[in-house]
Amino acid sequence: MKLWTSPWVSCLVILILCFGSECGTVRRSKRELVRIREAKATIPGACATRLPRGKRSLPGLERRVPRQRRRSSQAEENSPDRGKAVYFTGRGDQLRLKPGVEIPRGNFTLEMWIKPEGGQRSPTVIAGLYDKCFYASSDRGWLLGIQAVSEHGNRDPRFFFSLKTDRAHKVTSIHSNARYGPNQWAHVAVTYDGVYMKLFVNGAQVGVSREQSGDVFSHLTKKCKVLMIGGNALNHNYRGAVERVGLWRQARGQRQIIRDMQGHEDPQDLPQLVIRETFDHPGRKWLTVKDGNFPQPEEGGGGRLGFLGGVGVVNSEGILDTTLDPPSCGQTVCDNVQVIKNYNNLWNFRRPKKVRYRVINVWDDLRIKPTVSDHQISLQHQQLNDAFSPYNISWELSVHNVTNSSLRNRLILANCDISKVGDDACDPECNHPLTGYDAGDCMSGYRSRCPEHKQGNGVCDPECNWENFFYDLGDCCNPNVTDVTKTCFNRSSPHKAYLDVKEVKEILNLDGSTHLNVFFANSSDEDLVGVATWPWDKEALTHLGGIVLNPSFYGTFGHTDTMVHEIGHSLGLYHVFRGISEIDSCNDACLETEPSMETGDLCADTNPTPKFKGCHDPEPGNETCGGRHFTHTPFNNYMSYADDACTDSFTLNQVARMHCYLDLIYQTWQPASKPPPVPMPPQVVEQHHNSITLEWFPPISGHFYDRDVGSVCDKCTEGRVLLQYASNSSSPRPCAPSGHWSPREAE
Repeated sequence: MKLWTSPWVSCLVILILCFGSECGTVRRSKRELVRIREAKATIPGACATRLPRGKRSLPGLERRVPRQRRRSSQAEENSPDRGKAVYFTGRGDQLRLKPGVEIPRGNFTLEMWIKPEGGQRSPTVIAGLYDKCFYASSDRGWLLGIQAVSEHGNRDPRFFFSLKTDRAHKVTSIHSNARYGPNQWAHVAVTYDGVYMKLFVNGAQVGVSREQSGDVFSHLTKKCKVLMIGGNALNHNYRGAVERVGLWRQARGQRQIIRDMQGHEDPQDLPQLVIRETFDHPGRKWLTVKDGNFPQPEEGGGGRLGFLGGVGVVNSEGILDTTLDPPSCGQTVCDNVQVIKNYNNLWNFRRPKKVRYRVINVWDDLRIKPTVSDHQISLQHQQLNDAFSPYNISWELSVHNVTNSSLRNRLILANCDISKVGDDACDPECNHPLTGYDAGDCMSGYRSRCPEHKQGNGVCDPECNWENFFYDLGDCCNPNVTDVTKTCFNRSSPHKAYLDVKEVKEILNLDGSTHLNVFFANSSDEDLVGVATWPWDKEALTHLGGIVLNPSFYGTFGHTDTMVHEIGHSLGLYHVFRGISEIDSCNDACLETEPSMETGDLCADTNPTPKFKGCHDPEPGNETCGGRHFTHTPFNNYMSYADDACTDSFTLNQVARMHCYLDLIYQTWQPASKPPPVPMPPQVVEQHHNSITLEWFPPISGHFYDRDVGSVCDKCTEGRVLLQYASNSSSPRPCAPSGHWSPREAE
């Protein structure tokens, strides 16, 4: 939308800026995250809570999908030598600098914009300086590229800068602090001043070393040096786009790098500039390799621009890139700091919402023994609305009664994987009398003696009801012989005395797209009181989603906040102690050292706290990093592990997150159909002396996954990406013994 300037244009711009302001929110200083946390092998779609929400939590599946980095600048758009992006295919289109250009042999800086594709080989060379004369050592010179830093094959690829001067005995490599984002523009720069080698990504210094010293090479060997981009002679070639390559004969500072990244050139720097390649006429300074070709202009044209300074990105055609990055510890757009601040500050984002939920109550065939009573249901419903109504969220109850004695009389295990029963290892979550104590695996030191004449005699003999006796040769799982709901421990039998939650959900097959389904299950550990599905899990709106509660702690005085806590998880809330007690190590990127919207529970109004059950600040202990003393902790928060006598509130940031996820994921749970909100203010995408052009972000999209089980992409992650894993595979290509297969090896 184009607006002609008038006295009110400046007021409009001020209004836009105020929309995205931080008024009324807790501020924090940014800190460099130490590392990007690896996705953990966990139970997908589950967050478990234990009595009184205090033993252990089962975190949901971590998603680590890098997002588009913002990259736009008015200054650069108007720059006459911005040039265009070219695309390297990785097949014979690498370029080498013509001999007439003198390459810096001492201090230097190399900068460029790149958009690498995914699945690069390790290492991949984006640009490098080589010695074509000294064949005994192929690592003389320097390289900028992508390299896997994980010990497991080609995982965790990051930008790297390596250097070995002619006088050095070994090469030095430094890496970025996070993996690169496939198909995302990034500005990379490397500098060397004779002492320090540095790596910059998007203007931030991410690596430094002083292991090398002196000139890179002497003037006597300058004719041997070759500068290449897009790969090297060993075919460690790069796939992706490159734009605006700059080479200087000085080690530029961070301020200079950022200014150049934003398209501002300082005339005082020009005498030190060796190359400013815009790829308008690459043949003037570059040669192709033998039988090679010049890289072609990137499809779509235009390449990238630099920073707009706010949120959102503008491409060369003046179109807003509306990708909203979550923090590295977050999952979705509802974890984006600015989005949540807007939900916090703007009341209309938090207008009253009514949400449907359904209690699944299983009865015996005579309808005498329900799982939960009508009184429990009524009390819990009242307490649920009392807890959420102050935050403009109310709940509409429906009860789904199921008459099935077989289901009612079985033990429903909340957190036991049935495949682990009788696997020759004692699994505590499966250790229950009705599983035969994990089919005998947890009966350490006990050796049952079953006389041969009792085996398969038409009677279920307890001493023979073990896996090594084939469960009394089947007698203990024969409904014509015994009460199988008490004796059948064989996990393969259709009459077994127990089921896991997934089996129950499959049997009931209740649509999860219209209601939050509430199931009931017991546990071998009676302290486990609930399990919830995260909103970003693909099961959230299917029959496999919902929450699971222990019926002993549902609708009973002193335990009604358990369901409030689990629904908090379903609406996107983490435990308040996530940043202290649910981290991998003291180097975890999500460690919360101060209240933050980017680490820990992603709420800046809940102070860091360890896992604690009491209704007061925890005593100093040695279970946390650094032995801190925690004060003013949110022990009265519903997402803590304190009991009902203590918990009584959510914070403003938590309320903002819940409303955001109700808009993003759970529109179909709400009877009133409303257009989803636009989470961000409009952005200025173009400005001239007599007009400005504004563009709006789209509304929050409810399409997060293809969630219908059985659809073409029911196994897709966000963005319709299919992740596949194999337990057995083969390839004619040699591979590392780590078991991790690169894309090339899996062809």
